[in-house]
Amino acid sequence: METDGSGTIDGTAVVPTVDISRCSGCGRCVAACPEKIISLETVRFHKHAIILKNGRCTSCGSCIQACPIAALL
Repeated sequence: METDGSGTIDGTAVVPTVDISRCSGCGRCVAACPEKIISLETVRFHKHAIILKNGRCTSCGSCIQACPIAALL
């Protein structure tokens, strides 16, 4: 994503997305989010993260750094 830690790419704020095929549902991103906008959802016995309110995301990157399997992009 970004390289300078600003949460932007070319000056544009970036909201992370969850690759649900990779997400294990561990909840580390939920715990790491300072805005508390990430939750876990279960679909057909598979738990994965979802971002509830994209507009409140500050693009801090905490969730991306917390994910041990790079399921947040």
